[in-house]
Amino acid sequence: MDEFAEDPDVLIARVQEQVAQAQERAQAAQQMRAEVEAVRGTATSPRRELTVTVDASGRLVNVDVSDAALDLRAKDLGRLIVETAAAAQRDAGEQAMAVASRAFGADSPVVSRLRAELDARTGTDTGEGRADG
Repeated sequence: MDEFAEDPDVLIARVQEQVAQAQERAQAAQQMRAEVEAVRGTATSPRRELTVTVDASGRLVNVDVSDAALDLRAKDLGRLIVETAAAAQRDAGEQAMAVASRAFGADSPVVSRLRAELDARTGTDTGEGRADG
């Protein structure tokens, strides 16, 4: 049947439903954005010399350095900061993927893109079929 030959009320109802679905997706995207902006990834070095916190994009938010860290050689401390920051970035990325999975579904293109970005940024494989959350 030709789409334009249908009852106008049916067509209007269909358009209204599509608009409502689009508004729901937009609201889910806004909610997800707010949740992702609140994400903080944290990691502590194996011997607890320092703790690093990053935001969802991996930017450094805080570094807590213990007195024990000051006993390390500068080169070792620098390496430890980089390694601990990378672990914090993985943590933040996994949290962001979990937020996106809840909002859009684990198989959504948004989650796939986040997963690929996280894998590229951290040099890890978060697993294509994995769903967090």
